[in-house]
Amino acid sequence: MRAHGSCAHRHGWAALVLLLFSLVSAALGQQTGSPIVLNALGRATLPLDGNWQFHEGDNLVWSSPGYDDSAWQPIQVGRSWEGQDHRNYTGFAWYRRRLVLAPGSTTGWTLALYLPNVDSACEVYWNGALKGAYGKLPPNPVWYGLGGSKPSVVILGPVESGELAIRVWKAPIVFLNRPEEGGLIAVPVTGSAEAARGLEIAAKYARLNAAQFPLWVARLAGLVGVVTLLLWLRNRKHLMLLWLSMAMVYPTARYLLIDAPNVLPFRVTYGLIEPLVAINDMAIWFLLIALLGLQERKRLVQWTWIIALTAIGLELVDTVCQFFDWTAWPPHRFLTIDVMTTLPAIYMELWGLVVVFAAFGKRLDPGRWILAFAALLSTLLTAVLDMTGLGERWTHWTLSERLHGPLFAIGGSPVNLHMLVNTFLLLAILYSAWRYAEENSQRQSALEQELRNARAVQQVLIPDVIPTVSGFRVESAYKPAGEVGGDFFQILPIANNGLLVVIGDVSGKGIPAALTVSLLVGTVRTLAHYTTNPGEILAAMNQRMIARSRGGFTTCLIARINAEGSLVAANAGHLPPYRNGEEIYIENGLPLGLVADAEYAETELHLEPQDMLTLLSDGVVEARNQAGELFGFERTQTISRQSAEAIARAAQAFGHDDDITVVTLTLLPAPVLQA
Repeated sequence: MRAHGSCAHRHGWAALVLLLFSLVSAALGQQTGSPIVLNALGRATLPLDGNWQFHEGDNLVWSSPGYDDSAWQPIQVGRSWEGQDHRNYTGFAWYRRRLVLAPGSTTGWTLALYLPNVDSACEVYWNGALKGAYGKLPPNPVWYGLGGSKPSVVILGPVESGELAIRVWKAPIVFLNRPEEGGLIAVPVTGSAEAARGLEIAAKYARLNAAQFPLWVARLAGLVGVVTLLLWLRNRKHLMLLWLSMAMVYPTARYLLIDAPNVLPFRVTYGLIEPLVAINDMAIWFLLIALLGLQERKRLVQWTWIIALTAIGLELVDTVCQFFDWTAWPPHRFLTIDVMTTLPAIYMELWGLVVVFAAFGKRLDPGRWILAFAALLSTLLTAVLDMTGLGERWTHWTLSERLHGPLFAIGGSPVNLHMLVNTFLLLAILYSAWRYAEENSQRQSALEQELRNARAVQQVLIPDVIPTVSGFRVESAYKPAGEVGGDFFQILPIANNGLLVVIGDVSGKGIPAALTVSLLVGTVRTLAHYTTNPGEILAAMNQRMIARSRGGFTTCLIARINAEGSLVAANAGHLPPYRNGEEIYIENGLPLGLVADAEYAETELHLEPQDMLTLLSDGVVEARNQAGELFGFERTQTISRQSAEAIARAAQAFGHDDDITVVTLTLLPAPVLQA
C-alpha cells in the first residue's frame, strides 16, 4: 500500500507540473501567439512553421523578450508577406515567436537557427541579444536572390526557453521581380548546432549537384574561350576567333554569377549579368555574320555595331548604379532607371533575328544552317523569357516560370528548356567554327602553295649565276622579304662585249606582283633580241603594263654599257645609280603602267676603268629599324662602294620588310697586249 501510495503521489506531482506548464503556455500564447515547444531534439530539427507575430516598421525595442506583441498581426512563414496583405511593402518588418523548453528536456546542448531563405536580409535576436544575420542590413546592405538563396546558421546559445525575434529588411523592387516578395519566404528550422549545420551542408550539396550540367557547359565554354583567344592573339586578322572567344565568356560567367555554390550578393550579380548578356549578344551576332558569310553586307555590319554598343551602354547604366547605395534613393527611382534601360535592351536582343534572316537565300552548308536555326531558336526563347519574366508582379504572366521548369535531369542536375537551347547553340557554334577553321586552313594551304609556286617562278626569273662578260666584274645580291615581292633584275650580255643591266620594283606583293615580274622579265628578254636602247625597251614595257596591269605600277632602270665604258641609261621612276659612291643624275620618267604614251629619255655617261656602278631597289633605302628610323639615302650612299652582298646585308641587319636587290658593276681595265 505504501508503494502504491508513493506511486500515486508521484503521478499527482507530474500532473500538476503539466497543468502549470499548460497554464504558462496559454498565458504566453496570449502575449506572443502559440509558442513552440522544444523537446529533446538530439540530432533532429524542428521547423518553426505556423503563425508568427508580425509588424511593419523598425524598432529595436521589439527584440526584447518582455515586449507585448499581442496586438501584432499573425502571419505565416514560408510565404512572402506580400501574399499576406502587405502588398508592395519594402523596408523593415519584424517577426516574433516564443520557444519553450519542455519539462524534463535535456539541457547542455547548443541551440541554433537555420534560415533557408530570406527576402532580402535579416538580423536574428534571441532573448533581446543579436545573435547573427542573413546578409547585411542597411546602410550598404548585402542580400542575395538572383543567384539563389544562401542558407545560414545562427547560433542562439545554450538551449533554454526564450523569445526569437527576426528583424527583416526587404530591398526595393527592381524590374526582375516576382509576383509576391518579402520576408521569411522559407520556414526557419531550429535544432542543435550540429543538426543545423547538417541542413546547411545538405543545402549546399543539393545546389552543387543541381548545377552539374551548367558546370560542364561552363568548363567547355571556358576552355574554348581561352584557346580561341590565344589563337586570335597569334593572328589578329581572324576576328572570328575573337568573337568566338567573347561568345564563350557568358556561359562561364553565368555559372560563376548564378549557378556556382558560392552565392554572390544581389548587387554584384545584377550589375554584371546584364552587360554580359549584351556583350554575349554582340559576340554571337558578329560570329553569325562571319560564319554565315555576311561580312560584305556593310549596312548590316554597321547597324549591328550601333545596336550592340547601344545595348551595352544601356545595361552599363544599371552596373554603374550598383556602385551606389541605391536602396537609400527615393522610392522607385532605381526601378524607373532599371525599366527604362532594360526594356530597350530586351527589344534589341531581337536583332539576332535580322542577322539570321539576312542569310536566307545564301548557299550554305548544313552545319551553318543548323547554326542559323539554333541562333534563331535561342534569340526567340531569350526574348520570350525576358519579356514574360521581367515585371511578373505587374503582368502576372507565368510563361517564363513554366519555361524555366525542369524537363529532365542528368545525374540529379535538372535541365530546362533554356539550358537545352543554349547548349544546342553552343554546340552549333563550336561545330560551325570548326568547319570554318577547316575551310580556312584548306584555303590557307592552297594560298601557301600558290605563294610557293610564285616564289619558285620568281627564283627562276632572278638569275642565280651572273653571266661572265669580258671587261666587267658583276655582283648581285637578292634578299627577299617574307612574302613574294616585286623586285627583279636582269644581266643580259649583248653584242660587242656589252651588257644590258635591268633593275626594277613592281608595286604590291604576293602573286599579282610575281605575275607582273614574270610579264616584264619576259618582255625584256624578248626585246633584247631586237633593240638595246633603254628608252625603247622601257616604252615597250610600259605598253605591256598598261595592257595587263590593274592599277599597279613599276619602277625600272635600264643601263647599256660596253667594254669601252660608254653608258646609256633610261629611268622610269627608279632610284638613280651610284658611281664610285656618288649619285649619278639620270633623267627620270614616269613609272611604268601609269601613262600609255609615256616617253623615256636616255642619258649618256662614260665610265673609266675601275669605276664602280651600283644599282639598288628601294628596299635598301626604306629599311626600317624597330624605332621606326629609315636606313635612308645618306647611309646608302656611304656604303654604296661596298660589295653587293655587303650592302644587302647591312640593310637587312638594319631591319627590312621589303625585298632588297643590289647589283654592282665594275669596269675592268683593258688587258695589256704583249708583243
